[in-house]
Amino acid sequence: MSCKVLVVTGSPRIGGNSDTLAEAFIEGAKSSGCEVRRIDAGRAKIAGCLGCNYCFSHEGACVQQDDMQQFYPDLHWADVLVYATPLYCFTYPAQLKAFQDRMFCGIAKSFNIPRVGLLLCLEDKDITAADSLLDTYKRSNAYTHQESIGEVVVNAVFEKGAIAGNPGLEKARELGASLA
Repeated sequence: MSCKVLVVTGSPRIGGNSDTLAEAFIEGAKSSGCEVRRIDAGRAKIAGCLGCNYCFSHEGACVQQDDMQQFYPDLHWADVLVYATPLYCFTYPAQLKAFQDRMFCGIAKSFNIPRVGLLLCLEDKDITAADSLLDTYKRSNAYTHQESIGEVVVNAVFEKGAIAGNPGLEKARELGASLA
């Protein structure tokens, strides 16, 4: 049985390091026979959750009409969700956080995604700068009862293309290929 992988990118920078990391992962996942879809949340127009609970009385539908509407079918399709993101101020970029917050409606109509992964790039040479995001990722997985397929963290990359030749690309490829 083929797995269905949804890769959600969080960077607003086209062709940046986290995009390159996502593509390496996608290559690996496809090589193992997985179906892969990609959402570029970092470049989408997604408002934050209003906390209005409209979704609870409307079968999981969100009251807001923005780019998130086109992503809900993909969330219902996937059985693996992978975030590919840069580190912004010790956490997810606001664009990706809005995407995650808008998944709140999945409480009303479950997305049923049992597995999740993380591909993370950061400028800092000190890899511990990623600890707060990694903690958030792990706590979220525990709360939602999602199993982590793994994390690939690549530090000391900032300039566009700085990730070229980095061993993290092969780790991302291997993580994708491991899904078979």
